[in-house]
Amino acid sequence: MKNKYIWIGIFLIIALAILLAWPKLTNPHKETIKKWNDLGIECISSHQNISQHIHPHLTVIVDGANQTIPMETGIVRNCMAELHAHDASGVIHIETVDADKKFKLQDFFAVWDESLNKPGYKLEMTVDGILNNELENLIMTDKQQIILKYSK
Repeated sequence: MKNKYIWIGIFLIIALAILLAWPKLTNPHKETIKKWNDLGIECISSHQNISQHIHPHLTVIVDGANQTIPMETGIVRNCMAELHAHDASGVIHIETVDADKKFKLQDFFAVWDESLNKPGYKLEMTVDGILNNELENLIMTDKQQIILKYSK
């Protein structure tokens, strides 16, 4: 009788472990999350313990037409990247537990899975209305207005 309860306990522990691990094992975005993590971009699970929450704004113009940043860029099942966009407004949400962590424009483009360089195009960037040549190395700050203009 005692062995029966031991086996039931072992079965329950194994079943619970499988239930907890299953979402991570079957997540179709695990390679994307790994790529972000390899770049130093972590997942945040909630807004609790957030020490930094800033909102730069990105406008991308290609041949005079606005390019939309897709809704939920940086948001996949079980992961919201430290840099993400909830909607197509161009507002980038930078949220992290590390108050001193800095993110560059290239970090958002990596999360977006886009290249900052477009072959055959000349790129001009303004930040808060001033021409800026930092491009991918631009450290993003709160309420910054970043405009990327691509032209042939």
